[in-house]
Amino acid sequence: MGTLEVDKSLKAAFKETLEPHGFKKVKGRYPHFVRMATPEIVQVINYRLEQALSPQLEEKRFEVYCAVGSIYRPEINLNRSVYASMDWINTTQLDMYFTAKRNGIPVYENEQPGVDYIIKKGDEASLREQIAFAMTGIEHYVIPAFDKVVDLKTCVDYLELYGFDELEVRLETECNVDAFILPAKYPDVESYSAKVQNDFQEANRRVMQLVSEKKMTEKEGKERLLRCEGRYNDDIKQYEKFFSDEITKNEIARLKAERAEKNLNAIRTMGIEV
Repeated sequence: MGTLEVDKSLKAAFKETLEPHGFKKVKGRYPHFVRMATPEIVQVINYRLEQALSPQLEEKRFEVYCAVGSIYRPEINLNRSVYASMDWINTTQLDMYFTAKRNGIPVYENEQPGVDYIIKKGDEASLREQIAFAMTGIEHYVIPAFDKVVDLKTCVDYLELYGFDELEVRLETECNVDAFILPAKYPDVESYSAKVQNDFQEANRRVMQLVSEKKMTEKEGKERLLRCEGRYNDDIKQYEKFFSDEITKNEIARLKAERAEKNLNAIRTMGIEV
């Protein structure tokens, strides 16, 4: 089995699995399968075909990645490789499995998905088995999580679970990734402040646990919590500007409009209806 044969089998399996859920492969060579959950929210699932780490035993290996984002993020470029897209399309099925497990979302205990799906050397049955395993992971973990995203508020819910760094409130307005959609869930500073305080309490709990397990000294724990507290306070102050500072409000409105136009045009160019 050569690379082209494996890639062809993967594309066919992804198409068969994802098209019934409303996904469509983009134009061109890259295996990005895209669904517009709403006119403002894009969902992507793709795979990355890798060289074998043990050429004597393995034919190839592949990884599955996914992402959800709004059209207000800085860039949605689907005309580049999976590797080049990993700045935001980087959540694995295993990430979703463990995140679900930590947050009380039902999981299939006997079907823990992988990160690498390994195809054995010269073994077509192995190819079929690994593809089937990956498709099961998509059906059990990715699609159910994606289906919950029906508006910007639930998009924030998703990103808080699987892509929290996308929601970081940056000091420089233009450096924000998907933080501009936060008001859909946190319509004022008070609600966001309560959320940040909960985050700090959770950070405090984790640090105290590390200290009690002797994995961190008390001094290190205090220093980490001081850094967290400072960062969280900065986040609240910056978020307040989203509502109270006219310059920031105007800048956000301008950036959202520019990004939406640019990203929607880019998505259309790749053959996806929006």
